[in-house]
Amino acid sequence: MTMCWVVGLAFSAAADSPTYLVRELVQTISSFKPTNNGALSEADRAHNTAAAKQANTMLDIPNVSRQVLGRYWKKRTPAEQKDFTELLTALFVHVAYPKSATFFSDFEVQINKEQVNGQRAVVHTTVSDPKEGLISVDYKLRKQNETWQIRDIILDDVSLARNLRSQCQKIIAEHSYDELLRRMRDKLQEETT
Repeated sequence: MTMCWVVGLAFSAAADSPTYLVRELVQTISSFKPTNNGALSEADRAHNTAAAKQANTMLDIPNVSRQVLGRYWKKRTPAEQKDFTELLTALFVHVAYPKSATFFSDFEVQINKEQVNGQRAVVHTTVSDPKEGLISVDYKLRKQNETWQIRDIILDDVSLARNLRSQCQKIIAEHSYDELLRRMRDKLQEETT
């Protein structure tokens, strides 16, 4: 696994800075152990569980859940909102993180700059892929209770939160909320068996 960080900032990233958090998230996700035909050793499963728990603290998953459901969020009971957030978290853990680990595994990641505006920040990075060339990956963060959390990731000008919202709301509009949950659970089942 090749992971090279080149920090193009004129200052060192403090442990509570947006840049530090982004670096930690990518390193944590990159550390995920790949499944070998669905099989992981006990040690690798424990490592992935710990890495997922750490990554979950860096992402503002409750906010992403609200963004994904948009106008449908308020139509859900508090229990349904909690269930949706837990299901989305499980999909991050079992689908998004492992796929992201594969994405980052052989790339060089360069942090270009950090922009902080009060309680919001953007960390601009570039991923160098030998086949695809340079890919811009920007991380949008927000500070809450003195802690930075990542709220969205913009991959080549495409918001992952907006993309996920578009897909989920289309399923709700064309079918139902229950159908969205069924598809999410099926995807989770497919990835965990």
